[in-house]
Amino acid sequence: MYRIVNGGLVTVALLSCTSLSANEFVLSKVAKPISQAVQLSLDPARDDFSGSTQISLNVLNATKVLDINGLAYTASNVTLSGNKPCEMSATMLDTGIVKLSCPHTITPGEYTLSLDFTAPYNRQSVGLYKTIDGDLPYLFTQFEMSDARRAFPLFDEPEYKIPFQLTISAPSSEKVYSNTPEVGTQQQDGMTIHTFAPTQIISSYLVAFAVGQFEEIEVKGMSVPGRVITTKGKIASAKYAAEQMPIVLGALEDYFGVDYPFAKLDSVAVPEFPFGAMENAGLVTYREDILLLDNASATQSARQRTVSIVGHELAHQWYGNLVTMAWWNDLWLNEAFASWMAAKITHQTHPEFESNLRLPKNRVMSLDARLSTKPIRKPINNEADIMDGLGLAYSKGEAVLAMVENWIGESAFKAGIRQYIQDHAYKNTTADDLWNALAKASGKDVPQVLRTFIEQSSYPLVKVSLNGDQLTLSQQRFVSAGTQAPAQIWTVPVSLKFGDAKQSQQQTLLLDKPSQTFTLPFAPTWVFPDADGMGYYRWLLPEQQLSALLATAKTALNPRERLALLSGADALLDAGFIDGGALLNIVGEFVDDQHPQVVASALGLLQAQKQTFIDASNHQLWAKFVTARAQLAVKRYGLSTVDGEDPQISKLRPTLIALLGFEGQDPNVIATATKQTQAYLTQSDAADPYLIGTYLQIAAFNGDDTLLEQMQRQFEITKDAQQRTHLLYALGYAPAGKLQQQILAYSLTDAITAPDLSYLYAGQLYRDDRKQAFRDWAYAHYAAIASKLPPFALPRLPGYLASGCELAPLERAEVFFTPKVEQVAGYGRSLAKLNEQVNDCVILKQREQASVVSFLQQQ
Repeated sequence: MYRIVNGGLVTVALLSCTSLSANEFVLSKVAKPISQAVQLSLDPARDDFSGSTQISLNVLNATKVLDINGLAYTASNVTLSGNKPCEMSATMLDTGIVKLSCPHTITPGEYTLSLDFTAPYNRQSVGLYKTIDGDLPYLFTQFEMSDARRAFPLFDEPEYKIPFQLTISAPSSEKVYSNTPEVGTQQQDGMTIHTFAPTQIISSYLVAFAVGQFEEIEVKGMSVPGRVITTKGKIASAKYAAEQMPIVLGALEDYFGVDYPFAKLDSVAVPEFPFGAMENAGLVTYREDILLLDNASATQSARQRTVSIVGHELAHQWYGNLVTMAWWNDLWLNEAFASWMAAKITHQTHPEFESNLRLPKNRVMSLDARLSTKPIRKPINNEADIMDGLGLAYSKGEAVLAMVENWIGESAFKAGIRQYIQDHAYKNTTADDLWNALAKASGKDVPQVLRTFIEQSSYPLVKVSLNGDQLTLSQQRFVSAGTQAPAQIWTVPVSLKFGDAKQSQQQTLLLDKPSQTFTLPFAPTWVFPDADGMGYYRWLLPEQQLSALLATAKTALNPRERLALLSGADALLDAGFIDGGALLNIVGEFVDDQHPQVVASALGLLQAQKQTFIDASNHQLWAKFVTARAQLAVKRYGLSTVDGEDPQISKLRPTLIALLGFEGQDPNVIATATKQTQAYLTQSDAADPYLIGTYLQIAAFNGDDTLLEQMQRQFEITKDAQQRTHLLYALGYAPAGKLQQQILAYSLTDAITAPDLSYLYAGQLYRDDRKQAFRDWAYAHYAAIASKLPPFALPRLPGYLASGCELAPLERAEVFFTPKVEQVAGYGRSLAKLNEQVNDCVILKQREQASVVSFLQQQ
């Protein structure tokens, strides 16, 4: 705890929260803020900062104790002024709540809470944090979910939407940005005091500011002023983003039917950033490799990524910032909606990207099927609860929203969203408010569909039986083979495509019972139970009907449907409805598909199955099979980019190169990779932009200490954000032995920022010998890794070290991390999920290994 005496210094000691109940993570409701002014003195050259704040608040009930949020600062002069002033004592809990006590009872009414504070700059990329870029120090903020409390005292919960007014003093050599336009400056002793206009009413997690020697360019063509802001020496790479923002913003304004709601729209490219981007109102921050690229040499994939993530963050300006969730249990909807909206806007503004072929459900359905997985709308008490399954919330939520839109129709969905935004602007809402708006606009029972998918974990397995024109649909929970799970039922919009030699049709049927029979317009010879890949469910056809579908799939199904078919077949193996050899046969047939993205998906699924079933006895069989399948695509598409070729082919080729270089150890590919790498290290535009990332990884994996030193040196000096990321990934592929150990040691130096660890460690998991060496090193250096990782990322560590198909790494992780469960919120859940994933994989391998080996031997 900390204590205050006569307005003196408050010192901090954290209290244990092991016995705290859930409501002690939430502020008491005896008071609510009205507005807040914050004054900060920030110098990037220092390691700490100071400030003061005044919170106008309304005390609702008589009390002696007020709650605010705070972490990791030292406070002084804590006073409450109003009807009966008092100096307050304070106790800071490690739940992030500060208990402020007054000697006498505080009666209801309006007051002003004032206090001064000092704190260190955070060095783990959360709160108000400091980073070094090009030998220059910079300050940035990242407040979502609950890290604004690390920067200044406040009511740090989303339901408290108030205006914030920031005044920031910084050295006159530094530029300062915040959410709102600057309305005044004052020079004083080499410092400049920057006064910013009050914000609209916003939640605390959307407050943001940045200090440093920045460069900027104006974004023209938007309905409000805006800039793209970069650290020194990088502004030339900001032009593409600046060109795209008015296009994306205009499309969003048209969709919502409401103008962008804030006074300006600045976008900051941040060299050290723990997420992809953050939708701070009026000052959106991005990991710099998302925002900065050279359009002349950028791949279509890089451009698509920029547009999509800009679309995601700008969609939040309406859904999240203008209309805000009342509590974090609806964060799933905040992020799912932005992801869904970004996909729609990206395809609308850039159909050439073919981003509509992206199926977000494929990334998360295997996770969602596990018994240890929680619903995406669930109770939230602390940050560990928020981060638990956050990726699932994005992708499952997006897929379910797309399924509902497909069911009720695009125009009804749009009308519901528009009305929802208009009705709830500058307010807090729950998911029910949106569901009801969609129901009113469509006349359909949208809440019933959404509740069954959002408030339950997993999803249905829809069994399909066809008898003439009679189609019977039945449902049960999808689980891995042999798993027992409680019975569940969903209300499922089942989207069908069916046909015969003369015709095909689509129809959506609502399955809301365990089994229902429907009459089709004609008797089809084949049926595909996931038209346009819109269903968040898996499906099962009888063997004869599955064969009929596969026989016509390449001509009757569009590319998105063929992608959905592949992932659906993969799921049937997990559920035990087809064997391993049958799956490899189905997937292998699509390696020569006419669409490159389908080919890439098929090759990716083969690689995924290899990771499950490979061992010392069949290593050569797998290498032969996978490289032979890759050669089918190589014959069609070649190994070098051709001027004017379809970008979808260019996107596929790195997969082919990686398979030949890593799996096949093709000497020509390795030699080309080494040559291209040397050229790239000398001149970044000298290499094929689609292939250079893969070439760098292959070269590093086969490289020596001279090459690795060159890569490290270029990584440290480059101002090219794309090159920096390419090199970061490549360094993770350093060959086993001394060089791998050198790179692992390098990861703990100041050259590697906290968010960069996951990029550098990704390549460590390639090949068993390197994976084992990485695990040994990580356990030996756990304390250093744990102190460097962003706090929210720490619970992921057990899964990172032990996921896969082996029991020994799981047992080691359980022995190591179980004693730390009380220390790190989230470790318990991570271990439970890890246990289920590994054991499911081991059982699958035991069940299907003979079938897989038999298939490989026949190739």
